[in-house]
Amino acid sequence: MSGICEGSQDNVVNDGGRGKGRERRCDARRAPGVMTAVRRAFAAAVVTVASLGMLAACSVSFNGNGANGADSDKVQTFEPSKGKAEATLNIASGSENKEVADAIQQAVDDSGVAVTMNYMGSLDIMSALKNGGDKYDAVWPASSMWISMGDTKHIVKDAASTSTTPIVFGIAKSKAEQLGWADASGKTKPVKTADILAAVSSGKLKFSMTSATQSNSGASAYLAFMTALTGRDEPLTAADLNDAKLTGQVAALLKGVDRSSGSSDWLKDMVVANPDRFDSMVNYESLVIQADKQLEKAGHDPLVAIYPADGIAVSDSPLGYVDRGQNLDDAFAKFQKALSSKDSKLLFERAGRRTGLGGTLAYGSDNAVKQSFRAEWGIDTSADTLKTIALPAASVIDQALTVYQTKLRKPSYTIWVVDYSGSMSGDGKDGVVNGLTSALDPTKSARYHIEPSSEDVNVLIPFSSAAETPVTAHGTDTGDLLKQAQDRAATGGTNIYDGLSSALSVLPSNLDDYTTAIVLMTDGQSETFDKSSFESRYHSSGRDLPIFSIMFGDADPAQLNELAKLSNAKVFDGRSGDLAAVFRQVKGFN
Repeated sequence: MSGICEGSQDNVVNDGGRGKGRERRCDARRAPGVMTAVRRAFAAAVVTVASLGMLAACSVSFNGNGANGADSDKVQTFEPSKGKAEATLNIASGSENKEVADAIQQAVDDSGVAVTMNYMGSLDIMSALKNGGDKYDAVWPASSMWISMGDTKHIVKDAASTSTTPIVFGIAKSKAEQLGWADASGKTKPVKTADILAAVSSGKLKFSMTSATQSNSGASAYLAFMTALTGRDEPLTAADLNDAKLTGQVAALLKGVDRSSGSSDWLKDMVVANPDRFDSMVNYESLVIQADKQLEKAGHDPLVAIYPADGIAVSDSPLGYVDRGQNLDDAFAKFQKALSSKDSKLLFERAGRRTGLGGTLAYGSDNAVKQSFRAEWGIDTSADTLKTIALPAASVIDQALTVYQTKLRKPSYTIWVVDYSGSMSGDGKDGVVNGLTSALDPTKSARYHIEPSSEDVNVLIPFSSAAETPVTAHGTDTGDLLKQAQDRAATGGTNIYDGLSSALSVLPSNLDDYTTAIVLMTDGQSETFDKSSFESRYHSSGRDLPIFSIMFGDADPAQLNELAKLSNAKVFDGRSGDLAAVFRQVKGFN
């Protein structure tokens, strides 16, 4: 397989004043200019498939959100520890960079330049570049691929890798031993993609993975899987995407996905918080390392890193200046130089990133680095482990993402539980309908690679004081559902629990054939007389059924946070900004 450099999106960790994030680089070398360096990296790019890691339960309950229970952790600012910043850079970043907050703070202190990290998905970064950079002064995705595909206006300058990390399978040690892929010491044997497919097909392996159309780790793993299964040491071609045997194998492998996510960092947190439920994930090696530190601290089985022997994807974590005429290039150069210093590189490696040439460690003798790259976790620091594959042409990548979304991924069964209480009348209902349209209309959703497939099922359950009759749409025929969403009047009170109970009643008997989720949308505090009845029904179902909530208006964060905790899900904050964009983000988790 081949290698890609990647990134993701998600929660900000409480940093005690320094900030926490994470980043990567394929190679510590500066690129002369965006479309020279990045295109070079793209043409010769490496795809390294990294997979799953498990995250064990922590002493603190996981709800996937910030302190207030909402998705309010997308922005993090780093200021110099001493003195006033000479400038502030607004950076569009993958969420995985939260794990390298110490390195970022070091570079901010050394350069005197503050940075505001805006955590988002790879496709969002690509879209921002296509739109002329929006408000951002720099981009820091997980992979050069997204700059190459998005920088159509040639505005990215001086892009350079900050660190590298391969995408691996993180599998609970006991599970890896059962599969015969690791021994009691953590030493692993060579495992090919075909071996992983066989384990999935026999029912011996299920894993969690980010969406290939919304997150770099998922996209890179998907491209690496497909490339490896061709049996060739060549990039994927458009013809490969029409090969029924090949696409059938990839679809069979993806049937092993038991949870999807729009963010690599959130996926890691979910696995760590629920080690008994989720024992395998595809993710960055650096996030598997972070997960293992948390799992061992909590007394749980660590994940063992499995590097597919026939090819993996590697994230090169490039940082590039977005030239919008804002004259911050000198400040960017200072920050970028500080980020490539020995002090910052050492902090990258202590966080689980690689900064040496060819994916090696530059500071492997450092004790803290040794504690991150531990052999008993299956971590292999030799360059020979990173058998990368050639990255396909940009047009092939775009086609491959469409094929994934419309044909190969596990189909989705999504139940939209929508508040139609009186307070939703007017702008509230219009915003929800627009959001549903952006997520479910085949033409509009295709712009963001979230379009429904022919096997998807979407169910609309309107509710106010009580739940209304469900409306079901099969496949891409979502027109009637959207029309009924528009025509339904907003009136009455708010009883989210009756709506959620109704959702439990429409679940299919073949639930395991789908990636299933309930998406709740509400703008108010709910009556609670049906709460205990709903919670009892949820627990008795014995199913892993995430309840993602979108809150707006006067919704109660505490109520929604309880639902996220109950179901291993998260709350999205739609109270400001583009509600349609929030709906699209939710679809990235299903």
